[in-house]
Parts: sequence; C-alpha cells; structure tokens
Amino acid sequence: MKEYRCTRNEPYTHDCLGKYDLTVRQGHYISAINEEAAWQQMAQRYPKETTVGFTVQEWERFDVKIVEVKRDENGNIIDGNPELD
Repeated sequence: MKEYRCTRNEPYTHDCLGKYDLTVRQGHYISAINEEAAWQQMAQRYPKETTVGFTVQEWERFDVKIVEVKRDENGNIIDGNPELD
C-alpha cells in the first residue's frame, strides 16, 4: 500500500493562512491502495464534506533527525557535532 497526504477542501471559517492556502493545512496521512481509496477513507471520516472534496497526493515519508545545538556566548557552536560544522 502507498501513503497519501489528504487535505480537506472545506473552506476555513476563521482567519488563518489555511483559509486561503491549502498547502499550509494540516494533512491526514492515509495508507491505501490508490488515490481513490484514500479519498473514500476521507469521505468516511468527513461525510458532510464530500461535495467540496479532498485533495489527495501521494506521500513519501522521510527521516528526520533532531539535534541539539549548543552555542557559547559568541554564538559559536560548542557541541562538536560534525553534522553541524
């Protein structure tokens, strides 16, 4: 199965970036056999929004590594982490 990032197309009612830009909206990550199956899962979750629909995009996960950065009083990195040098 593939993973899809789905967004609800229902317009936001409050004033925020997502009201005008779908790309900044929170995504729902769904595993499905194809885009249509992912859309159907969204329709089951949000049946009142099927008329405005959902945006479905194939998604590929990526690894994220979180590293703590320590700096001295001059702003120089003192951690010694070679990934940050």
